[in-house]
Amino acid sequence: MGINTGALYIIFIMLAITGFAYITSGPTPSQTPTLTGPEVVLNKNTTNKAQSELQLYNFNGVTITPPIANLCTKGGNNKNPDALIAYSPAQSTAVSTVGQISLWVTDNKPPYVAPNEQASRSSGAIKLSGERDQTAPDGYRFEPQLYIFPHTVETNGKPYYPDFIRGDFNNGTPQNTFNSDVMPTDALPKKGYTVEFIWNVANIGLTPNEYEIEFVAHDGNENLGVKCINIRIYAPSAAQSPGNELPL
Repeated sequence: MGINTGALYIIFIMLAITGFAYITSGPTPSQTPTLTGPEVVLNKNTTNKAQSELQLYNFNGVTITPPIANLCTKGGNNKNPDALIAYSPAQSTAVSTVGQISLWVTDNKPPYVAPNEQASRSSGAIKLSGERDQTAPDGYRFEPQLYIFPHTVETNGKPYYPDFIRGDFNNGTPQNTFNSDVMPTDALPKKGYTVEFIWNVANIGLTPNEYEIEFVAHDGNENLGVKCINIRIYAPSAAQSPGNELPL
């Protein structure tokens, strides 16, 4: 018994609807290909909306995972994270094992360091460590610190102190040194006094890998500021000069 023209027409319409639904809705879960490689979410602080929302796969960059720590967001003891206006390398970028990590702090008074800390006026290199266990009224050390997750200041982790201080600072009395580096273009606005703290990656002992780091510092009014970022450490090739950032 043959199929009449009307039935064939109905079957054709149903097939067309099914095909259109597949194209517009995509494959079913069982047909969805499995993406490989790390998911990378670009810096949310960028002013470029397209970049702030872009997600990539198979990208050899830092995998962004929000640091888990009570002090990584403003509030409580973290009274003035906005005093920490810039850092290098930037969020989700890289620095070599022979490079440096920088943090810039600003306020209407010179930001604090450990009492009696001495730095070379010409280079900013610390030539005499101050009283680094001395604490501000909030109970946190005056001396700026860098921590490697999960060993943060909240967990009494090991603090790493800067190797250079460049700019205006207060070690009990206002001081200043020279040769501060140019701040990143996405830095927050400066106030009257700004200082750059610099850590040598080699002195921290970081090996090639991905890390979450925590900056802890006080502004010029003894208010604590904390910021947390993700970075990657890489071993430079022979063709790279010390301190070059690896393009991502």
